[in-house]
Amino acid sequence: MRIAWFSNAPWAPTGYGQQTAEVVPLLKAAGHDPAVLANYGLAGTISEWQGVPVYPHGLDAYSNDLSPYQAKQWTEDNTLGWTISLYDSWTMKGDGWDALNIAAWTPVDHQPTPPPVLEFFRKGKGKRIAIAMSRFGEQALLDAGLERDRVVYAPHSIDTNIFKPTPSTIREQLGIPADAHLTMINAANKGNVPIRKCWPEMLLAWRTFAEKHEDAYLYIHTESTGIANGVRIERFLEAISAPTDRIKIVPQLPYKMGLPTTVLAQMYSASDTVLSTSRGEGFGIVVPEALACGVPGVIVTDWTAQSELCGVGWRVDGQPEWDEAQGAWWKVPNVDLIIEALEQSYAVKADPDRRNQMSKDAVAFAAGYDTRVVFKKYWEPILARLSAELGTGATLALNAPQEPANRAQRRAMKRSGGR
Repeated sequence: MRIAWFSNAPWAPTGYGQQTAEVVPLLKAAGHDPAVLANYGLAGTISEWQGVPVYPHGLDAYSNDLSPYQAKQWTEDNTLGWTISLYDSWTMKGDGWDALNIAAWTPVDHQPTPPPVLEFFRKGKGKRIAIAMSRFGEQALLDAGLERDRVVYAPHSIDTNIFKPTPSTIREQLGIPADAHLTMINAANKGNVPIRKCWPEMLLAWRTFAEKHEDAYLYIHTESTGIANGVRIERFLEAISAPTDRIKIVPQLPYKMGLPTTVLAQMYSASDTVLSTSRGEGFGIVVPEALACGVPGVIVTDWTAQSELCGVGWRVDGQPEWDEAQGAWWKVPNVDLIIEALEQSYAVKADPDRRNQMSKDAVAFAAGYDTRVVFKKYWEPILARLSAELGTGATLALNAPQEPANRAQRRAMKRSGGR
């Protein structure tokens, strides 16, 4: 089957780029014929990556002027395959998409499913399949009225050959004491109306926590100047009088050039917790990455996909916030509850036996999101059924809800109390 994969280029240092790099080679190895339609990461020419053609983005911000026509050509007008998109579905606008058969691997990071997302699945002359990347998203799409046989589930995935407990000299390189409590934040810094990743709430909570603990350190893995309409991190830290001598920010040029994922695995492995309390996540790949590296507990907002990914750690509540642009709700994490979670993480570090057990539980939980496991369990049945439908008009008997956690994941959640 030919597959027109519409997403970021596989070399792009983004979440979508990473997932493209994870899944597309397995599509090819399984006998399919994929091409990547890069809506980010390639301009002005056709390239190739691991034997897969990569087509450039158009002039439109979301490549609506070019990618649908590339997809039509690659699939020979739907007769030889499907278009699989990995991007926000509401951005895919225009007549070019309407004639295509599209299986959209779509994020749902609000409650309920935003109307623009539903509109995408209800329009067009071609077939529309929703591939939810979280169980939350799957249920939200069903609650919104999409038919059961048109909604499937396949989570994002990680390579546990890379993301695993890794010997690290990162603390020594950054001047962080070996016995200090280290919080890591790895989040995009894009957009400020609103700030989806909740940088102010996370940094304010850590500052307050650090006032009580002189051995508390923070490592920030992001673009720090706010160049993409984000937060000017250093300015905000100064505004809240944060102890900047205990805060380390990733060197900006190597970060922008693209640090190897092995370095990221070392950083996770050196951390005591990873703070990731955003307003909402379609998936949130940072959480399973961190757990796979043995981080003894992550801190997330108890909202959207984040709740189900927090197999070991702490889920914090917050205040609902209406997102007028999407016509649905987000949640702003409560700063005091983030502080409480940081205190619990600090207590875990002081208890080596508990820390070691939580670290083992984290690795076991994250194993369920390994790319090879996810591809076999979820992608292979989806692809087989997409293939079966080509040219037949038959209805797909798509995957029914399954237990979201394997045995190791359930044990890990039970030990941590699911918090």
